[in-house]
Amino acid sequence: MAKTFKRTKYGDANFKYVEIFDSVKKAADPSNEGKLVEVVVNEIKWDHTTVKEHDEQNENSSARVDGQATKEK
Repeated sequence: MAKTFKRTKYGDANFKYVEIFDSVKKAADPSNEGKLVEVVVNEIKWDHTTVKEHDEQNENSSARVDGQATKEK
């Protein structure tokens, strides 16, 4: 069986999350969830990336590479 590798990217981004509610009272309460309309993600900034050998039997396999990703402007 061929080896596979899992890449995980870490970073920050700004986003806009739009929902629809059936009343002003429900929309004003931040703990309520409405119907999702759209999510827009902007200004993604990558901090770092890890690459690990993907072992289906052991999800906690050791890291093979841990490096700094290039930051995009």
